[in-house]
Amino acid sequence: MRPTQKQLTLKLKEVEQFEKDWGECTRSRAMRKYCTDKKYRERVQAFNQSVINIMSNLNVYGVNNTLNENDNYEF
Repeated sequence: MRPTQKQLTLKLKEVEQFEKDWGECTRSRAMRKYCTDKKYRERVQAFNQSVINIMSNLNVYGVNNTLNENDNYEF
């Protein structure tokens, strides 16, 4: 999903309110950068897409991603 400018502006206001109440942290800095930097958003989207591609190709590489007897994912 690609956020609209309106959504980015609203999220930026939320980040500003959060930082006012709780102070700046790693996540708030990352969200601020996501809302204000187009290149950063493009890199995040590319990273997310690469993770999706890797996860969808696990069976191609012979990895068993089903639950084992302990209800844990087994790779």
